[in-house]
Amino acid sequence: MRIAILISLVFLSCTKKEKTWGPQEMWFHALEQDPTIELVQIPNHEPQRRVLCQNYISDGCVVGSGKRVKVRLVELLVIQYKTPKQACLAAKAVGQWYARNWLLDDVKNEPVLESYVAKIFDAKKADKCL
Repeated sequence: MRIAILISLVFLSCTKKEKTWGPQEMWFHALEQDPTIELVQIPNHEPQRRVLCQNYISDGCVVGSGKRVKVRLVELLVIQYKTPKQACLAAKAVGQWYARNWLLDDVKNEPVLESYVAKIFDAKKADKCL
């Protein structure tokens, strides 16, 4: 009996799925927490402002997911990864923050954004990855 319980616990801990957000889940979560958040539109004549996988570690980066978001008059960049570990490693490479499977860029050294992403997304600095 004890062995069966132990095996069940080991199996459950090994199959624990990391929490992730799809683009809509992340956006609706942000809107629920802060209705003033804005998605920044990038004009066609400013392609250099796009948030692209090619500017980050590409392993696990979801092409086309990068966005600019305006929070309290300050912009942050968000880009989706397939797993939280990949997002953490990408954030660590650029010295930034991550939340679940999203890299949050241009947050470091911006006190307004640091407190915001920690509160709204439960984001973490990527000092140590999973």
